[in-house]
Formats: sequence, structure tokens, C-alpha cells
Amino acid sequence: MPDLPAQIKPSAPQQTLGLEPNIAAVLAYLVLLPPITPVVVLLLEKENRYVRFHAWQSLFLGLTSFLAIFTLETFASASSHFSHTLEVFFNAMILLAAGGACILWLLLLIRSYQGVSVKLPLIGDEAARRTAER
Repeated sequence: MPDLPAQIKPSAPQQTLGLEPNIAAVLAYLVLLPPITPVVVLLLEKENRYVRFHAWQSLFLGLTSFLAIFTLETFASASSHFSHTLEVFFNAMILLAAGGACILWLLLLIRSYQGVSVKLPLIGDEAARRTAER
């Protein structure tokens, strides 16, 4: 994965949450109710780019996962009226998407705690762009 610019590494000392940057980044991934936790971190953390990057990436990952699974569930429900095979296919896709999102979420949670940024394609690019805007 591409390395992040130095300004969004966990070593940046400035922060407003009063937590270590890696702990604050982990909090951004602890999505109790999608997208509340990353939004709270974004509202409270104004200085630390590492924490803000992970909050943005968490927000985008949560929203993207929700939309993908919601869309697949809609297709599964609609296809159940005329094709059992399509319904089974879409339900299998829901399981794969949800399982993949959970594995990815766990990986991001662990790596952010370790102080390593994993920048996801597209989502990570947008998170880095929004972090750099400040």
C-alpha cells in the first residue's frame, strides 16, 4: 500500500482529544452505530492528521459497506419474487460483503493501534485529501 505523507503519521504531537494518537485512531474505527463514532472523533479532534485520516477512512468505509450491503439486500428481496437462484446468489454476496467488511475493519483497527496507516484504494485517497484540506 502507498505510504502516507509524513503529516499523517502517528508521531504528530498536537492533538485535542488528550489521547495517544493510535488510541484515538482506534476509537475512530470502533463504530458502535455507523457513522457516529468517526463523526464524533472528527468533531473533537482538530489538530492530529493521523487521527483525522483514520476517522475519515472509517466513516467512508462504514458508509460504503452499509450502502453495498443495503443494495445487495434490496436485490435479494426483489429477486425472491421471481427466482430462488438469484435470491440465494445475492444472499451469498451479502455474506461475502459483510465478512469482507468485518475482516477489513479488524485489520484497520489493529494496524491503526500499531501506529501503521493502511490507506485503502479510493476511500483512503479521499480520506487523505480531506485530511490535507485542514
